[in-house]
Amino acid sequence: MQLELISHASVIVRTADAVVWSDPWRTSKVFNNSWTLLVPAAPVDLDEIDHLWLSHEHPDHFNIPTLRALPEPFKRRVVVLFQANNSDKMFAALHKLGFANTRALPHRQQVQLRGDTRVYCYQVGQMDSCLAVLDGHATVLNINDAEAGPRDCAIIRGDIGPTQVVLNQFSLAGHGGEGDPAAVLPRKASQILANMIANHRDLGAELTVPIASFVYFSSVDNAYMNAYANTPRHVADAFASAGLGLAVLAHGERYTVGEPRDSDDNTRALRRYDEIYAELPALPKDPVPPATLAEISAALDLTAARLRDLYPPWFLRAWLRPISIQIVDLGATIELDLPRGRLRLTPGAAPDVSLHAQPLLFTLQHPFGLQTLGVSARLRVHANRANWHRHRILLSMFNAELYLRPDLLFTRRNLELLRARLHGGLGQLRDQLARMRG
Repeated sequence: MQLELISHASVIVRTADAVVWSDPWRTSKVFNNSWTLLVPAAPVDLDEIDHLWLSHEHPDHFNIPTLRALPEPFKRRVVVLFQANNSDKMFAALHKLGFANTRALPHRQQVQLRGDTRVYCYQVGQMDSCLAVLDGHATVLNINDAEAGPRDCAIIRGDIGPTQVVLNQFSLAGHGGEGDPAAVLPRKASQILANMIANHRDLGAELTVPIASFVYFSSVDNAYMNAYANTPRHVADAFASAGLGLAVLAHGERYTVGEPRDSDDNTRALRRYDEIYAELPALPKDPVPPATLAEISAALDLTAARLRDLYPPWFLRAWLRPISIQIVDLGATIELDLPRGRLRLTPGAAPDVSLHAQPLLFTLQHPFGLQTLGVSARLRVHANRANWHRHRILLSMFNAELYLRPDLLFTRRNLELLRARLHGGLGQLRDQLARMRG
């Protein structure tokens, strides 16, 4: 089995029978134009690819401009793999993009691709998933940025045995805006390295390959994040201190699973990444586009009406309280009442949250908008955090198509998802809520 790093979380896994390309991202900015590829994507021989795997719907993994630009014959031939869950929206989107062949991967089941090559999908949280590729000789597990915890690793190892190579996120992928970044973000960055080491040990891995973090925060209101990024050098130092195996791959570099790999083998890639990260402060940053209160109010009306169709109005009013928002570039503070679809100016009020107008507009225009706001790190949370967390939870459910109107909640698809995720799901929920509180 052979691995090749293409870009960010995009990796090609080759076995004797199949070639799987994960999370293609070769062009465009993502997360409301707030992330940019730090290293250009390596070239890909499309003729050899027979399967694409998309880990989840975030645009650095499900990158629509990249997928749209792929040639039509390739789209008609390749098989796209995606997790089976309670929604068909991703499969519908793929068919709209021209992909003729899709395959839903059930949670925690091995699926044969070709010959001896099998894949195993493990879902984490409401959106993320991991993929193991097994060929009878080795197992490679792509965690990407799924934040698998000890319980998850124990279940995965119980299902498929030890993993030879783990592909894992190595740096910050957003900030929810809570706390002083100078105090909070170094601790979070260190925790990511600790999680990589824990995953490596819990999965019985021989090597970890750092992926899924080769980006920079490229808007003027989130560029502060770059000062706290983990680099491949940080990962190499942490794994060397722990006495664990690491393969730092340059973009376009291939590694054959099972071949010995030591620090000297990583030297060329590390030196190149050192040069790239040294230039990070000077990379271009985009200004925040303008937006108006009228646009924000119109988007609020539409979102509130949609929520009232999908959730009991009494629940929305009981669960969510109005939020005081300081809109930095408009010099205005507003009270936003999502359940009722109301917005009013409140000059001089102490804000719960502060941000620019366009990120707020984007948040209200898309079901995934609030998640994007946190990933893009374009807000500050000052007060009433519990209320803000409730908004995050409700809008995450909205994006995941988990609606609380009884006729929409107790569907066959939702019940099947609940049954499939029952073992380990409660532990994941506890871990996710703990991360949100942190």
